[in-house]
Amino acid sequence: MPDTHPILPAGPSAPPSDGGAVLSAAERRQALASRFQKARARSAELVAALSPEDLMVQTVPDGAPAKWHLAHTSWLFEVAVLIPFSPGYRPADPAFLDLFAARSERTTQPPRVLSRPAAAEIMRHRDQINAAVLHLIDGIDEGLWDAAESALMMAIAHERRHQERMLLHIKHALWCNPLRPVYEQAPDHPHLGVPPDGWVDHPGGLVEVGRPVPLPGFDHEGPRHRVWLDPYRLAARPVTCGEFLAFIEAGGYSDRSLWLSDGWETARAEGWSAPLYWERGGFGSGARWQIFTLYGMQPLDPDEPVCHVSWYEADAYARWSGKRLPLEAEWEVVAASCDSMGNLLGTGHRHPRTGTCHGTGPSQMCGDVWEWTRDAFATYPGYRRPDGCDKPLPDEAVNGRLASNRMVLRGGSCLTPFDHAGPWTRHYLRPETRLSMSGFRLAEDA
Repeated sequence: MPDTHPILPAGPSAPPSDGGAVLSAAERRQALASRFQKARARSAELVAALSPEDLMVQTVPDGAPAKWHLAHTSWLFEVAVLIPFSPGYRPADPAFLDLFAARSERTTQPPRVLSRPAAAEIMRHRDQINAAVLHLIDGIDEGLWDAAESALMMAIAHERRHQERMLLHIKHALWCNPLRPVYEQAPDHPHLGVPPDGWVDHPGGLVEVGRPVPLPGFDHEGPRHRVWLDPYRLAARPVTCGEFLAFIEAGGYSDRSLWLSDGWETARAEGWSAPLYWERGGFGSGARWQIFTLYGMQPLDPDEPVCHVSWYEADAYARWSGKRLPLEAEWEVVAASCDSMGNLLGTGHRHPRTGTCHGTGPSQMCGDVWEWTRDAFATYPGYRRPDGCDKPLPDEAVNGRLASNRMVLRGGSCLTPFDHAGPWTRHYLRPETRLSMSGFRLAEDA
């Protein structure tokens, strides 16, 4: 996943109190301090069960050890908040400013282990940053408050984003361990059964898409603009593991006619024969599919949404089924008209669930799995780079500069924080990527 920093609207960005009343200055400071503490505590909670050895492993070139995520999120609070807005602040460890700075999404360096600094030192550093930020919130001059608040909200959102990335990298590191260790015990949730199959019809026409102002979000999610859609149907639920297994058993991975040329070459070169983390357990006719999860190896549940598939695999499946992937505008229009939410990070279940649907409308549109669309990632018509992007740090927050060689995903996954999942959320990954909790639903012309 690329390292992306959110752009928030100019001016006060703290959430209003219940009923939409405007918060007082003291209430805004208290709300921001609480938001900061919750985000920082969640990151610490996510690594609490891991050993120091677990925290230092990196198993994919464009990934990072969990320790790096913990320190990098502190780095942003230092360079974007404390150094600019806290007079007299001195970095807790100047060497950390370079060691844990933002990294390129792609690197030619091999995977590494981050043995030093020690995990305990990283956590002490986080505690120092936490204390300094809370002191700043409590005592910053009112004239600097709006700018500092926006910077803090950006850094908090950045930490929340890294929680998903960190869990993905932890999962891959545990999977690479021959012992296949368990990250945590699975919660005792009932099996809800696969949601009803079906289609949602949309008449098409001239529609508006894009994040409405002034909702906070990322710069590439706006501006709001109009798009023409022909009549279409969108599947009422994501494609399940059982449905994808039928594609495998029908020879989908060996039928070149189903694949785009780049996808076919990638699948051959990487030896793909199933989604990432799928394995056969046992021998002969008794072999059964299993899947590695953060709860260890589990029997494959045919009713849960398929995940860890690349865009190439999703596209090949859609062609095999006689359907297609939805346009991102088609997906957004349906998602914006319903209040259906799936399984997100805060629900405590770190794997896609069967039938999780809270509200009306199509199932699991925001949660459980990110959903591939057929669109290449590009900025919207009328997009403008945010002010101040000529400076090194803010430029890292401009996601529009990554608008090449990536495909769009929508919604959110079981590892996505609730405030980073929604109808207007745009994620983007290279089409061969399988590390993310990425699935898909089908569409067809009406």
